[in-house]
Amino acid sequence: MKVLIVDDEEHVREGIDLAIDWNKFGITVRLQAEDGRQALELIRIHKPAVMFCDMSMPGMDGTELLRLLREEGWDTQVIVVSGYDDYQYTRAVIRANGLDYLLKPFSKRNLEQVLEQAVKAWKDREVNLVEGRETAYRIQRADALVDEQKLSAYFKGESAFHVGLRGLQYKIGLPAERFWIALILPCNRLDLVCRRFRGDGELFIFAINNITHETLSSDGAHYLCRLDDYQWILLASLSGDLQTAVEHRKSIEKMAKAWLETLGLETLVGLSQTETDIEGMPLAITEARSALLKSDILKASQRQPTSVQLPRLTDQQFLLQTALDNGNKTYAAEIIRSFVQSLRSRGELRLKDLQAYTIEANLLLERAIRLHHSDKEASDLWMPLWISDLNEWERILIRHWWALMEEQGREGSGNRGMEAIREYIEQHFQDDLSLSSLSERFHFSPQYIAKKFKELYNTTVMTYLTEIRLDKAKSLLRFTDKSVSEIANSIGYDDENYFGKVFKKQQNVPPLQYRRQHRNS
Repeated sequence: MKVLIVDDEEHVREGIDLAIDWNKFGITVRLQAEDGRQALELIRIHKPAVMFCDMSMPGMDGTELLRLLREEGWDTQVIVVSGYDDYQYTRAVIRANGLDYLLKPFSKRNLEQVLEQAVKAWKDREVNLVEGRETAYRIQRADALVDEQKLSAYFKGESAFHVGLRGLQYKIGLPAERFWIALILPCNRLDLVCRRFRGDGELFIFAINNITHETLSSDGAHYLCRLDDYQWILLASLSGDLQTAVEHRKSIEKMAKAWLETLGLETLVGLSQTETDIEGMPLAITEARSALLKSDILKASQRQPTSVQLPRLTDQQFLLQTALDNGNKTYAAEIIRSFVQSLRSRGELRLKDLQAYTIEANLLLERAIRLHHSDKEASDLWMPLWISDLNEWERILIRHWWALMEEQGREGSGNRGMEAIREYIEQHFQDDLSLSSLSERFHFSPQYIAKKFKELYNTTVMTYLTEIRLDKAKSLLRFTDKSVSEIANSIGYDDENYFGKVFKKQQNVPPLQYRRQHRNS
């Protein structure tokens, strides 16, 4: 927090500066000015929370300074310190939303009393502003989600065309009558959300939208709409000489490259060959889907070309059923991994082939649910049809079979497993841990870990991990001279800013302030 002391007499400025215990009020920066003009320049640069201000000064006096503050909309809390007990000055303070009016000579006690009130008023105002911004953002975000859902329902064929869609088109920023369509499949979305965004899917989408806007804003209007987690549609109205299929492809390639380089997101893209309007959208999306289904989803590193024909997943039904009957998670995982390896061995796997396997996988899961009289609905364990990453497909299918075993109570000792997970977190808190990585290591589905851990320890896995990390951080802040960046890295946070936000959320103060308050205590 910053404070500005304005007076044409240096001994008065120094008197105020030396009279107050600034740390007690959270003041970290103190500025001084000898007249109103200099003060106004400092306010525009530093935005102080509180200003002590004399009224009678050469050049720009206090009355003029306060008038300009009011006109420019500054929310600095004003404390007038003057030797002139004159109503015009008092009125100027009131009109500028000043806090108090002190006559020289002043006492230390009076100064600190009015400063305490000023700091409180400033903090209350900041809280109200933040709450107002957050409320406005939530309303705006909710409104945007409703718009996206309306468009998504139309794009998926769940609702018919109606004239209101044209108004929605303009609302989302696509004023042109015709635009280009790209259907985008985020291949490694699940891995990125778990590993890089710590399970925060909305933060991931926020980052995606920001990168998209920064990359495509110079090409024309655009709008990214999620049909679901695995299908995104980008509508683009290209400007000027860019209105060709070739330029559209270049624009999409530029965006996909930005996603890959910034976030590590890999994608498959299907494009419509001609522009369309809002009424022709379903047909254009069908065209883009047809192009996508022909895509080869195997990465170069996964290719092991042979002449092996496509295997059938239904041939594994007996083995998977045996694993389920015996509650053998390791065997179930080995069966699925072996099958996926046989897919890689062909050297080529089109998206439409993977979708056929997804349908087979859902059929096997549905049969297993019926056979074991499970309480689960078949839809609870359906594999998403538009998964486009073979590694993700493998992980999800394994977890679904594990979930069936856990629901049957055949996963072994869940309590012992959670105890092992808790001990592992305590010993490896500095590692990149997530429900996904713990699932791979301990052979429990992420959903089961989350549920069972909360039942046993009355906290979530990620909250438990955060508490361990921050306990270690507090110890390092108190008893070492390590920088905040070094401490963040040593406890598992790659981003110093993110660590600072997490720390402040739990401790109500940033790391360096915590260090000053608790140093060697």
